[in-house]
Amino acid sequence: MKPLLMIKKKGVYGSLQDQGRYGYRAYGIPLSGPMDKVSFQAAQYILSNDKNQTSFEIFVGGFEFEALNEGTYVLTGAKCKCLLNDVPVEMWKTFHLAKGDILSIKSVSLGSIVYLTPKGGFQIEPILGSGSYFPLGNLGDAINEGSVIFGQKSKTLRFTRGLYAPFRPTFKTSITVRIFKGPHFDLFTDESQHQFLNIPFQFSGGNRMGYYLKGAALQLKESKDILSEATQFGTIQVPQSGEPIVLMADAQTVGGYPIIATIHEDDLHKVAQMRMFNTINFVLMEE
Repeated sequence: MKPLLMIKKKGVYGSLQDQGRYGYRAYGIPLSGPMDKVSFQAAQYILSNDKNQTSFEIFVGGFEFEALNEGTYVLTGAKCKCLLNDVPVEMWKTFHLAKGDILSIKSVSLGSIVYLTPKGGFQIEPILGSGSYFPLGNLGDAINEGSVIFGQKSKTLRFTRGLYAPFRPTFKTSITVRIFKGPHFDLFTDESQHQFLNIPFQFSGGNRMGYYLKGAALQLKESKDILSEATQFGTIQVPQSGEPIVLMADAQTVGGYPIIATIHEDDLHKVAQMRMFNTINFVLMEE
């Protein structure tokens, strides 16, 4: 391994993530991994990396890095102002850092999550088969100001590589996602079912564990105890407030709130990139 970057300034939240920690949900350990798999996997493709290499996932921006060695990188994900030695750098296209260069990830304007990925990926000692950071389980390495992120020696790409604009994901302020009925869908009143499927909800905050939605309060037909059920990335739970919570990559593996629906796996990246006041609409998949 070789030192690649030092964190000069820490932003809102950042963590190292690979594809995730498979095979441990039975023990209460979530998959973790990238919130936006499309942007994550695009970075590996652009760099010709193995699909399970590690990227640095950044929420909202605000990070500044100093290059400790030369390397080739790509930035993917949310539309963001990124500067290399105060000069704008284009996202979705490879760029080179020389020792001493300063890379700044400034404000995000569309979407919320950016991925910084080097050729060969970042390197971290795996725990339970993954380097993905999961703070509640004390798994992986926390990133703070002064932290050094390591990589591996890799050949410099001969040519600049990237994705043309038509092939890049777009990030919208209003999204529509496909859902499957959850095990408790029919326990909700007809009015709540109609509201859930026909009235948009607004993103009101959250983190890698869950996203909170604001809108019509969803009500059960009758108050009753619910046995805890298995949950996953994309499960939509409804707590006593009636306002849905979408469980995300670091969410618990079981839960006792009623589950009204689960989001289609192929639409999870759109949900992950939501930001404050964005809206979401749900479309029920045919059974």
